Order: sequence, then C-alpha cells, then structure tokens
Amino acid sequence: MRIKYLRFCVQKHFNYEQYRYYCNIMNTLFKKQFLLGITGIFSLILTSCATHYHVSDIKTKQYPVNDSTIASVDSVAYNYIRPYHDTLDKIMSEILVYSEQNIGKGSPESLIGNFTTDALLNQTNLKCDTLKIKHVDFAFGNSGGLRMSLPTGEVTLGRVFELMPFENTILILEMNHEKLKSLFSYIVQRKGIPLAGIRIKISKTGYQDVLINGMSFDSTKTYRVATNDYLSNGGDGMMFLRDVSSKTDIDLKVRDSYIREMRGLQLQGKKIKVFLDGRVTEIQ
Repeated sequence: MRIKYLRFCVQKHFNYEQYRYYCNIMNTLFKKQFLLGITGIFSLILTSCATHYHVSDIKTKQYPVNDSTIASVDSVAYNYIRPYHDTLDKIMSEILVYSEQNIGKGSPESLIGNFTTDALLNQTNLKCDTLKIKHVDFAFGNSGGLRMSLPTGEVTLGRVFELMPFENTILILEMNHEKLKSLFSYIVQRKGIPLAGIRIKISKTGYQDVLINGMSFDSTKTYRVATNDYLSNGGDGMMFLRDVSSKTDIDLKVRDSYIREMRGLQLQGKKIKVFLDGRVTEIQ
C-alpha cells in the first residue's frame, strides 16, 4: 500500500510529511470507515459538481473472495472481510447428510421436487404438533424456487442455501373445492409441480383421479395445505391463492424444513434416497 501512496505523492509533488499525513488519512478511511467514507466521498463529488451524469449502461461481474484472488485485491479491504468470510465458510461446510444419488429437476415429477415437498410436509406436521394444531393434508411448492440439484455424497449446509436461497416461510392454507380445483388446473397448465401427500393424473384436457392421503378428493371438504408465502401471495401465476380466507404462518422457513429433514436422516444413520413414485402422472 505504501508503495502506491509514495508513487501518488511523487506525482503530486508531496513532501515526506505530507506523504505520512496522507497515509494516516487513507488508513483511517480503509480501516474504520471503509464503506461510509467511500460513500460520503462519492456523494460529495456528485452533489458538488455542476455537471450531472446519467447511467447509460450497467455491467456486472462476480469477484470471488478466496485464496486464489487475494493477489489482485486491495490487502486492506481483503483483510477487513477475511475473518467474516472464514467464519461463514466454516459454517456452510457443515455436512448435514449424505445422498445415495444425484437429486435433480424434471417433469412432470422430479427427485428434487419430491424430496423438498416431502420435507415441507413432514416438518410442517412436526411443527403442528409443537403448536398443538391440526396437521396439514398435503403440500406443494414451485420448481422455480429450487435453484440447484443435490449431489451424490455429502450434502452441506452451503449446498442447501444454494438450493433454496430465498427467505420464504411456510404458510398453512385452508382451501375449499373452488381453490383446490384452481390448483389442480394450474398443475395441468404447468405440466406438474412439486407435490407431497397428493397424487394426480394430468393430460392436455384436464386432470383426474386426484387422491389426497390415499383418499379420493372430496369436493365438500376444506383441506389444510402447506406451501410458501411467495405462492400464497400469488407468485408464479398463482393469483387464485391471494384471497384464500385462512392463512397461518407457522414461523418456519422453507429452507429450514429441508435442513431439519436432512439432520433427522443423519441422526437416524440414513442417507437421502428418493424415488419417482407417480404422484404426478401424464396420461393421453
């Protein structure tokens, strides 16, 4: 750093005392007020100049912070964030469980969809036990919220954050036959979505043979259904869920349901093993 400062001083014709004074100022900016100081300087420049500029183009690039990149970054800035990086890296390296297979996406049914919605259903009902409320009948999610596959072998906490990077929470919806039929039609339209506790056959013309917990769909019954707050608020085209009259937030994140499910398997000495079991079947 001092070599850079010295070059700057020579170019600006600073003397040695001015150089030391400049170093002290820069050290203070980087070590104590790194972000605040830089933001303030830019704000001062932008507000004091007579000429106003407008953004015409934005280009982004990721700069990973690891041992292979430290040679090209400012050492003061890197040393400032390195302790946080190392601590986070240690946390995210925790092995939650082992998988017997690669668990990826697909349609109308997928291994990753089956595992995550099974976890959502299981962990929601365990939370219902804690809250002393009635269990849910089935669960559904959205493939777009699942951003990664799970690998064969060790599955780390960091991998689960990559799989589900959002802070979505689980809601329990009370759904009547009208809302459920809209959901079934949506499943047809999307050619399948992640489901658990329910089986459905779909075709180009509609749906049939809907089974919930092994029983035929009863249009006179109100079902308790677990999903995430994003879908509950109409996300991914599920506008019909926005006005569902009864919604209960059970204070459990979707991602945490996956983590709890994995830790539970690990405690039992089990590995993840998922099957395509025909919960969503396409027919002619």
